[in-house]
Amino acid sequence: MRAVDLFQWLGHTAIGLVIRHSKWGVALTEMVHLLALAALGGSILIVDLRLLGVGLRRQSALRVKREVAPIFWGSLFVILVSGVLILSTEPMKCYHSEAFRAKMLLLFLALLFHFTLHSKAVKAEPAIASVWSRSAGAFSLALWLGVGLAGRAIGFL
Repeated sequence: MRAVDLFQWLGHTAIGLVIRHSKWGVALTEMVHLLALAALGGSILIVDLRLLGVGLRRQSALRVKREVAPIFWGSLFVILVSGVLILSTEPMKCYHSEAFRAKMLLLFLALLFHFTLHSKAVKAEPAIASVWSRSAGAFSLALWLGVGLAGRAIGFL
């Protein structure tokens, strides 16, 4: 199956058609997506700022990450589901969008980094931020910011 076939199929699913043709479907789905994005961004920001040595210095980065984990996982789930729903309302626009492709690539890289090197930096992080932990925090923030900016660009490019 080619990617274009998958995108076309997604645009013809019942849920995609219902959302696309309802008065408020797209707006409500995008609102949920953006609210979850804010929650995800906040959970990532607080951990990455701790890795950078800014704030919550009395807490280990691992403890901070564990405390925000429910927010991270819940919002990530909502973002992925609402993202697929949004994609189902305009699949061919996204298929041809360089910004969409950039967002998907950056999202893949951000998640890969988050679950590998970022996790190691959080676990190894000493009381005082090291070059490694600061680099991991800065790179994580850059990746996630890229995801957000590329997502925002989908509407314009």
